[in-house]
Amino acid sequence: MRMLPFWMSTSRGAAVPCSCCCGCSSGFVVAAAAIFKMAIATFFALFALLIAAAAGDAGLSGMTIAQVMDPTSRDDGAPYYEGWFNEAPLGAPTTATGYFLTDAAKNDGAVCLDGTPGVYYHRKGTGTGANKWFIHHQGGGWCESLESCYGRALGALGSSRTYPATASLGEGYFSTNSSVNPQMYNWNAVLLRYCDGNSFSGTNSTLTPYKNLTLHFRGKHILEAVINSLLTDRGLDHATDVVISGSSAGGLATFIHCDHWHGRVTAATRAKLVCMPDSGFFLDYQGTPQYHSGMIWAFYQQNSTSGVNQDCIASNVGQEWKCMFAPNTAPHVKTPLFALQSQYDSWQVKNDLDSTNTTVINAWGKTLTSLVKSNLLANPIHGVFLDSCLHHCGLWGSIRIDGQIQAQAFGDWYAHGSASLPNKGFFNQNKPYKCDACCHA
Repeated sequence: MRMLPFWMSTSRGAAVPCSCCCGCSSGFVVAAAAIFKMAIATFFALFALLIAAAAGDAGLSGMTIAQVMDPTSRDDGAPYYEGWFNEAPLGAPTTATGYFLTDAAKNDGAVCLDGTPGVYYHRKGTGTGANKWFIHHQGGGWCESLESCYGRALGALGSSRTYPATASLGEGYFSTNSSVNPQMYNWNAVLLRYCDGNSFSGTNSTLTPYKNLTLHFRGKHILEAVINSLLTDRGLDHATDVVISGSSAGGLATFIHCDHWHGRVTAATRAKLVCMPDSGFFLDYQGTPQYHSGMIWAFYQQNSTSGVNQDCIASNVGQEWKCMFAPNTAPHVKTPLFALQSQYDSWQVKNDLDSTNTTVINAWGKTLTSLVKSNLLANPIHGVFLDSCLHHCGLWGSIRIDGQIQAQAFGDWYAHGSASLPNKGFFNQNKPYKCDACCHA
């Protein structure tokens, strides 16, 4: 019995073998493999921390030892599911296989911030969902300085070194329960792990030495490698239905890459493709946290001009950075898109607006609603589920607008289009802050 390193794979992103390559079902062997993998991950994390301390930066941009060791650490508060970060049991209905894009890493630089390969997970569809696909960009904020990119490169938001060979995709919009996820419960499910720091948009070919690491800004190349692998190796070229999604920074990725996904997939198959960003409509605002200037830095540092919506770029010559913000990109999205968004997005209220004042937060919600109407819904093909709950991402099935929870609203919009719905695709809760009742169906 021979155990392979976690990153090894065959050509074009083949599956990583499980620790027990013979497919043993022994509980002892599985448990031993899991313990071994955890020990290796802990070793790498502690080793990175010791190196950083030796370099005179034990603080790691404010990250604690627990955050560096914990692969679920994140900086945008999104409710990522634990199953995404831990090894999933083989044969379970929610288990997805990880594909480490080693060939694309070598040939096209499709790598995370630390130079490890990009990764995605795929759970095969079944029955009527065998040729239907739900594809999701993981979120996790952005790195807005070399110091923060360095900190991310030491953990799961900037490195694939601790990613498991399998992951469980079975909650929220990944649910295999038809009562929770009536449209997509048996579809192919894909999760793009997020490790590039700028919503899969970077195309910088220059390596950036910083402290004891060399940083890579190649998110768009990871995205291209994933699309290539899905079309060539996983059966996406036979798709009939495709939903492109993402949460938080992955929601922003959905806005800026929606048309690109449509172009790539529909060139290979006559699939119906739409986009469903969750909590990706971030306002361009410069408060105390300096979100505006941080995103501009990330855009130019990562050389993202060719990695975002190109119609938006053509309309903002000299201010191309504007296309890193969903309100500026939305008017240029030609693919039907149904956004899931809170008026009072908790991450934005805390990390962008930086206020607890009810009057100020209500004004923020009105501004966001106005921009949704003018910049997204001005195109009648689009729709939105705009709730008034203080939250960020998720709550798939927890909020009700016009008598429908998110899953039902999206299903009706997908089947009939905005023009055929009584509300024309605008599911608007429209309650003043703070509305705790808005968070419950």
